[in-house]
Amino acid sequence: MFSDLRYRLRSFFRRERVEAELDNELLNHLDYQTEKYVQSGFSPEQALRRAKIDLGGLEQTRQQSRDARGTRLFEDLVQDVRYGLRTLRKSPAFTATTVLTLALGIGASAAIFSLLYAVLLRSLPYGDSGRLVYLYLPIPRLHLPPEIFGPSNADFVDIKSQSRSYENLTLFDQGHYSLALAGSDIPAQGIAAAKVDGEFFATLQAQPMLGRAISVDDNEQGRDRVVVIGHALWQSGFAERADILTQSLLLDGKAYRIIGVMPPAFEYPHNYDLPYGNPSIRATQIWIPLALGPRQLADRDRASANAVARLKSGVGVREAQAELGTIAARLDPLHDVFTRGITGLVGSFNETAIGPVRPLLYTLLGAVSFVLLIACANAASLLFARGAARTHEIGVRSVLGAARARIVRQLLTESLLLGMAAGGAGMLFAWLFLRLLLRLSPSDVPRLNEASLNLPVLVFAVALTLLTSVLFGLLPAISATRFDLIEPLKAAGNRAIQRGRTQARSALFVFQVALVFVLLAGAGLLVRSYINVASLQTGFSESTVGMKVRLDPRYATREQRAGFFRDLIERISRTPGVLSVGAVSYLPLSGSESLSTFTVPGYDNQRDQLVETRGATAGYFSAMEIPVLYGRLYNAEDVNGKHPVVLVNEAFVERYLRGSNAVGRAITVGAMDSPPSTVVGVLGNIRNLKLEDAPPPQVYVPFEHDDNNTASFAIRSSLPEDALVAVVRAAVRSMDPSLAIGDVRTMGDLVSEATARRRFQTTLLMLFAGAALFLAAVGFYGLMAYTVKQRTGEIGVRMALGASRPQIRSLIVERGMRLVIAGLVIGFAGAVALTRLLAGFLYGVRPLDPVTMVGVAVVLAGTTLTACTLPANRASRIEPTEALRSE
Repeated sequence: MFSDLRYRLRSFFRRERVEAELDNELLNHLDYQTEKYVQSGFSPEQALRRAKIDLGGLEQTRQQSRDARGTRLFEDLVQDVRYGLRTLRKSPAFTATTVLTLALGIGASAAIFSLLYAVLLRSLPYGDSGRLVYLYLPIPRLHLPPEIFGPSNADFVDIKSQSRSYENLTLFDQGHYSLALAGSDIPAQGIAAAKVDGEFFATLQAQPMLGRAISVDDNEQGRDRVVVIGHALWQSGFAERADILTQSLLLDGKAYRIIGVMPPAFEYPHNYDLPYGNPSIRATQIWIPLALGPRQLADRDRASANAVARLKSGVGVREAQAELGTIAARLDPLHDVFTRGITGLVGSFNETAIGPVRPLLYTLLGAVSFVLLIACANAASLLFARGAARTHEIGVRSVLGAARARIVRQLLTESLLLGMAAGGAGMLFAWLFLRLLLRLSPSDVPRLNEASLNLPVLVFAVALTLLTSVLFGLLPAISATRFDLIEPLKAAGNRAIQRGRTQARSALFVFQVALVFVLLAGAGLLVRSYINVASLQTGFSESTVGMKVRLDPRYATREQRAGFFRDLIERISRTPGVLSVGAVSYLPLSGSESLSTFTVPGYDNQRDQLVETRGATAGYFSAMEIPVLYGRLYNAEDVNGKHPVVLVNEAFVERYLRGSNAVGRAITVGAMDSPPSTVVGVLGNIRNLKLEDAPPPQVYVPFEHDDNNTASFAIRSSLPEDALVAVVRAAVRSMDPSLAIGDVRTMGDLVSEATARRRFQTTLLMLFAGAALFLAAVGFYGLMAYTVKQRTGEIGVRMALGASRPQIRSLIVERGMRLVIAGLVIGFAGAVALTRLLAGFLYGVRPLDPVTMVGVAVVLAGTTLTACTLPANRASRIEPTEALRSE
């Protein structure tokens, strides 16, 4: 088969030489036959004539020879391409309109596919990530998300020794360190780190690009002062030094020797890799040994680490789940009373990272598919109109013997040429769209910033171009060749054919209107949801600047930590321009949470009931402008006194104190045997973990009593943000040069980040809906303009018989609006089905919100009515004599 194909291709590309050889052979054969007839007694003229008759005609013989060579198809294709190029060049307006229409749909589709490929389809930068799983030991009775319960150190050791489902298991913890370069005067900076055991890199099957990974030996205490750094830190901190493996750095004032550099793609864990990891860690750049001591390895009741395992070949998640459940049942009696009741859960590694964003990307892919279908319908409508104008040409070619399949192939070749031009222009649009998408992209969508127009995206674009060319070109091509051969040569028949094609164009337009209605309805619902979320009252000042300071292990006692934070607050508060400053354990919307058990006398308390708790200074509430509704803030006497006090928010009062006078009431926060705390003030509600969630009940204790080595500072000032950060950085450095500040953001930035994914989705859907509406309007204008041109004679007759210009306008508009109404009805039916899929993205609005549906219908009807008005006005200005003369 391949040798035959090679022969045909060789014959095609050497056809001029082959044709010359054929002509010589035919002439020699003709001379030979002529000579034979001359020798038989015929005259030269008679001999030549009989020789030609025997040969069957030179041209027919040449064609038979070409058919025998199998090059006819290639020759016809070249002819079709040349003819198509000439034809399209003669209609520049049609060609440009069709190409730009399709390029918009292809470009948008390629850009969205690039996001889909980067996030969902491309393999994660870990070996066979489909076999990686997370291990959890949740406590169902606490009614908390199971993913927050990683195994304790002792539980992990037992799981590792008792399980048979895994090739490797690793335990790691997240953290922040103050990084300083040895021998450098550059101020310390905060950096994200992971403390990992000896199997961390082997489990992920990730190897350093330079040096070696952390080993089991490195996790022995006393040998743990080694570090593997990320590629970005190697670039920024060490200028890609070739001798990096001889360098060291300081973490929290301690020297660590660099033993390896990871490749650029490896920055695990990111903020999206763990369902309840440290939200302030965008990407990890430091890996140091976990190096647990004997007492830490024996700790069974405190869990802050994360466990990842690699399944053995042939072992599925269900088998691993069953085994972990059995092991958890054996370990449960070893726990204390509060942490008893554990179960086992095995979670997919890939699903944890990309599962939450899959609905978002599929929604965008569906929306851009609607845009592409509308573009194809528009292009098909243009081809229908062009086919009507070429009816006479196609009819003549058919009468002269051209087969229908040959004409359809010619028309599809023209569609393919248009599609290829649109594909090329579409890649330029895709590049522009992608730049816009990356500017809008939220930070919590994994690897979205890695999207590019790479080879898989180009292959997708080529396949989409070919599919689009067939999709918009096949039906017009078939329609253009479906007629009686005599009809195109008669005026009446020509009108009959055009009426049939107008009906097809009308059906395409109704289809477009229906698609646009569904797309606009979805975009409208998301816009209303975004407005509802953006208009929520957060309960705090969005201009307040937040930042974090973490103390290293040198601050070993409660008094040292409390003294440092107290002195830092005093220094900052003395700065001119600083209005108020305070510290809190976790800022609102920072993604971090703290829960405590509690009891309220007189309330129907449940076992292990939990409430959000915060440690905060009194200045924090002033800096955040959180109002005190009743009572007062705690003071120095409360902080230093023997009787604990707390502040509660309004939601706590409404739920647990039943609207009674909360000030002076006693509640117990923490263990049942903890001393009761007195409520001294009631605060206004704030949106804490998510904007969409109602403000939860909250309890605030004095910051000094919370005893944390990390503090988030809230500062309200009249200074520019850069100047304020410089002041705080100088204050921290003057107190301890090895410490650094981090997570510098205004509260407005945190609010913006909380709505980033919703804003990204809504913005893109609005852009697609706007593009679809524009394409539909252009297509409707073209349909009505063509209708007016087709009905010129009829309009002339009507006007000659006394029809007024307003009546003519009404005639055209009425026909157009009938099509629009049909499309709206079908579109509403589609919206009923499809908008329910958006229910998970909506906030404060129903999937079939009447305001949105009516608004979309009005916008769509108004746009199409405007597009219909211009052709209607043109029809009303037709002179009857000119119209009748055109007949």
